[in-house]
Amino acid sequence: MSHPQVMFMLRLLAAVGWSDGELAGDEAEAIERLVAAADLDESERATARTWLTAPVDLGEIDIAGLSDNQRLATYQAAVRIALIDDKLPDAEREFLDRVRDVLGIDPEQALEIEAEMPRHD
Repeated sequence: MSHPQVMFMLRLLAAVGWSDGELAGDEAEAIERLVAAADLDESERATARTWLTAPVDLGEIDIAGLSDNQRLATYQAAVRIALIDDKLPDAEREFLDRVRDVLGIDPEQALEIEAEMPRHD
């Protein structure tokens, strides 16, 4: 059984991690934990793990199948991955802004989500 929404989220999270040109160890570990915990078959799991080894090209982003709650949860997960290494380089900030816009999340709501994320600095 295919899990396109889960795969979309994992691919997006990997793209966020790679958006500054490198996937930090903490970012890769967090995504790997999600891959391991997700309800995926072995083929999907193998595909998702390839996204941890080289930069991810999102190509066409199709969010038509995502509910409002899934869009918010996806943005929240993207922010968590972006902040996991306690850095938010300009490239990641710009990418998060693009993710926010693609997901159709209001900028003020996005700021609230970001403010709720734990920081280690």
